[in-house]
Amino acid sequence: MTTGNWQDTILRFLIGGTVLMLVYVLSVLVPWQSFAGVFAAFPGVMAAAVGLAGWRQGTATAADVAHGSVLGMISGVPCILTNITVIAVTRNWLVALCSAILVWFTVSIILHAWSRKTGKSGE
Repeated sequence: MTTGNWQDTILRFLIGGTVLMLVYVLSVLVPWQSFAGVFAAFPGVMAAAVGLAGWRQGTATAADVAHGSVLGMISGVPCILTNITVIAVTRNWLVALCSAILVWFTVSIILHAWSRKTGKSGE
């Protein structure tokens, strides 16, 4: 990794970690857990990634990163539905989490491939 890559990685870690920490603190302080959960979907990591891409590599790269993040966020819908369904059926949060992540990743890959094939990607 070059020096710039390490700096980007450290900045993403710090920004993303800070956002996650703030979401956790909010979830502890707010009495309504479902409301606190809304903030768990805050796209802090996306904002950091787009900002750093734009700063280091320009607007076109930032647009590509933003486009990819939209696909990832769209994939969040089947991820959430999977999580809710698997928890209801198995009553096992770990199985639900693993299943949901697998669904999110699979749907993200499919959407990315579709986006590139149809020419609707940012690339």
